Amino acid sequence: METLMTSRPAPLPLALTALAAVLTLALGGCSRSPKEQLAYQHAEEQYQINQRNAELARSRPEEENSTEDQRGRERD
Repeated sequence: METLMTSRPAPLPLALTALAAVLTLALGGCSRSPKEQLAYQHAEEQYQINQRNAELARSRPEEENSTEDQRGRERD
């Protein structure tokens, strides 16, 4: 009976290649371009503004909220 030998890649070089790829992505691939940084900063600032506005709207009586909504519609 003849046994067929199948070749397998050596596990160590494969593991080292995978580790090198992961480290390259982790160290170099995660930085943002200046435009992306600016967009992210703007989105974060807008989120904070929206949070404050939502908190103010929740703390006002309902009558004042409807008046503010009406003024906003008139401006648009």
